[in-house]
Amino acid sequence: MPETEKILDLIFEENPEDIPPPEEQEPGTWGELKEQIGPITWAWQGWLPNNMVTILAGQPGCGKSALALRIPATFLRGDPWPDGAPYEGETGKVLWCEAEAAQALNLDRAEKWGLDLDDIITPFHDATKDIRLDDSEGKRVVLKRAQDSDVRLVVVDSLRGVHRRDENASESAGIIMWLAAVARDSNTPVLITHHLRKRGLMDGNEGITLERLRGSSAIVQAARVVWALDTPDPRLPDRRRLANIKNNLARFPTPIGFEFDEEGLHFGDAPEPPRQETQVDKACDLLQALLAKGPIYSTEIKEEARGAGISQKTMKRAKDRLGIVAVRRENRWLWGLSCHI
Repeated sequence: MPETEKILDLIFEENPEDIPPPEEQEPGTWGELKEQIGPITWAWQGWLPNNMVTILAGQPGCGKSALALRIPATFLRGDPWPDGAPYEGETGKVLWCEAEAAQALNLDRAEKWGLDLDDIITPFHDATKDIRLDDSEGKRVVLKRAQDSDVRLVVVDSLRGVHRRDENASESAGIIMWLAAVARDSNTPVLITHHLRKRGLMDGNEGITLERLRGSSAIVQAARVVWALDTPDPRLPDRRRLANIKNNLARFPTPIGFEFDEEGLHFGDAPEPPRQETQVDKACDLLQALLAKGPIYSTEIKEEARGAGISQKTMKRAKDRLGIVAVRRENRWLWGLSCHI
């Protein structure tokens, strides 16, 4: 059986419906579809689309749950978005689907951040109960709560916690496809936290890619937007970077930096990986230091370069990069910055 069919079977296996066979139904049209779902809209422009699934991925301990709790603050009390954009929608409630037994930690944060606890609802009457979406009870209650008219956002923390199936098999992809249907049918954005696999030897240091997300590749396919959290500069371990690594609906927005403490999250410019200094960079630094006070003869520069372990070929490249001017004086070459020659 093709994988897509297996996934669809898994979505509906626990809730079979009395649907007449296709040959007895009138075909639908895209005109009718437009009336049903309307245009693509955004809760947070470029970041969080309405009626679709968005994944927030990162390593354990990087702040996924803290950020997932900060996003509800915008829906609950109208806080600006992390990039400073104003919230233009109606405030309401947030459905929080806890799957990692972190109720105490998240409750503590919400109280310290001044969030209205009565507007953060849980799927079950027993708020201590974790949600599972690999059984009919969990699916039924999440769908019911998500369709409440005052629910503005659904948060699932985390994808791995809501099922007991093999992450690498099609069964786990069925869960996120079901959540995508919930988002569509409730016209509510669904934000799902997800873990990364461990970095392999072949993974570069340029940042998180879609290949780093744990589990079946079909998991990523159901999400229209994927966020990634990382710490690009090891010298700033508390400074995180939030970036889009998948966006089927708009151009990638500018990454955002943040730190968090007991008072909440503090946003600003995204940190960048430290630049790896090359030999040419070192040569440029040496030339700028030597020529800062005025031109000097090339023989002196060669001696300084030799002492610094920099080749003459590298010095020539640095000279070209900086636009160093060379003039001949008394049968000797004089190097200098253009403003000094």
